[in-house]
Amino acid sequence: YENTIAGQFYGHTHNDEIVINYDEVDLQRPISMGYITPSLTTFSYLNPGYRVYKMDGYYPGSSYWVLDHRTVIMNLTATNMYNQTIFMDEYVARDAYQMENLFPNDWHELIERLKNDIDGPLMGLVYQYYTKSYAKGAQCDHNCRRGLLCDFISFRSEDPHACDSIPN
Repeated sequence: YENTIAGQFYGHTHNDEIVINYDEVDLQRPISMGYITPSLTTFSYLNPGYRVYKMDGYYPGSSYWVLDHRTVIMNLTATNMYNQTIFMDEYVARDAYQMENLFPNDWHELIERLKNDIDGPLMGLVYQYYTKSYAKGAQCDHNCRRGLLCDFISFRSEDPHACDSIPN
């Protein structure tokens, strides 16, 4: 159904995550995306957040693919300091991750870039957004970053080797 289903949209983890679904035969071929949106709760001391998706429109022949998404957070520190609700744009996916598109293959290429620079600043930014800007990337060490990447690519539990290519 990869040409029919443009994405799966989830919540409940309280974090900002993606999961890449891979072909059952060719385990390196990304076929669909799962978007796990940030939650509006402050559970675990995180900033509340929500996401707005830009989709390929409602017209004959539309693909309905996700073209981009923008994540907005409520900055709890500033909200409490100034006694007023302060929402701020946290990031826009294509800009933040330097991606041309948000097709499954584009996300797979991002994961490959992150694997090759797992201790670099882009992976730190991924972690910062994962926590809705509660934590800075430096707070996530190599093993934490490896685990995060593994979660992004191991949505299918029956593949015991999904994370083997992530540097130890």
